Amino acid sequence: MCGNPNTRLLSRLIIDFLLLLGVYCVALVVLPQQLETVQRGFHCSDASLRYPYRQPWLTKVHLTIVVVALPAAFILVVELLRAAFVPSSAELKQRFVFVGARIPSFISECYKIIGVYLFGLGLALLVIRITKVSTGRLRPYFFDVCQPTWGGEDAEENCAVQPASNASNYIEDYNCTEFAASLELLSQVRHSFPSGFVASTSYAMFFLIYYAQARLFASWLRLLRSTLQLACGAMALLVGLERISTNQNHISDVAAGMFLGAALASYLAVFVAHLFRQVRVKRRQWPRNEQIYGYAGYYNRATYGY
Repeated sequence: MCGNPNTRLLSRLIIDFLLLLGVYCVALVVLPQQLETVQRGFHCSDASLRYPYRQPWLTKVHLTIVVVALPAAFILVVELLRAAFVPSSAELKQRFVFVGARIPSFISECYKIIGVYLFGLGLALLVIRITKVSTGRLRPYFFDVCQPTWGGEDAEENCAVQPASNASNYIEDYNCTEFAASLELLSQVRHSFPSGFVASTSYAMFFLIYYAQARLFASWLRLLRSTLQLACGAMALLVGLERISTNQNHISDVAAGMFLGAALASYLAVFVAHLFRQVRVKRRQWPRNEQIYGYAGYYNRATYGY
């Protein structure tokens, strides 16, 4: 039964789906419920935590569009254009047939690249979540949103009444007393490192940069490729600037998020998707006036993960 091509293809689809489902369930459901964020202390003299809270320009809806919808549309358009304009003989492609129906090559190409991309995005979310809860770094607007107090009811203290001589004391056991802040905002006040928005966006944009470099390799597409790559890099940079300007993250949080996203994208593009791997492909040529015997040569051709 395992030798049946239809069974092998269906098994591969089911395994890929279950793997993606498991990664995203762990990252988005299991870890937020099971892991508790480390309660990190502060100094009343810490000026990096005294920035005012500002409503961010980017929301989770914008993030979903940038890291899911935009890359999927980008890959789909590129593969459709290649299927329309690049001759089949110019590329090495793997053909799939399911229950007697031949699957168009651009569909299988999109499935492989988008599948690898989504798997890497799930890994990025896992790393981001684990790092945030294990470090518990306070956001720049911590004092404005939390307004921490400590001590008993009879001797309640806060940074406003703290003597200057004790401003450098490390306060670890405290409670937030700002009732106007929502529970979601209070839960996010200790999730500054690394910047999740920047890490996710950087992963998406750097993956598209690698993908464009591998797929849009024709000489007449160099200008288009460079423009798209610059646009992707600019988008990742703009997201980082937005997180800093709205006091959502420290500069080091943004830098760490960008490095994390770029590192994951590089790993997935080079070692998982194999976008730049080349194999030796056998080519047979027939000599003139010869119908039986021929000779074989070899040449390098990029596989792009296929």
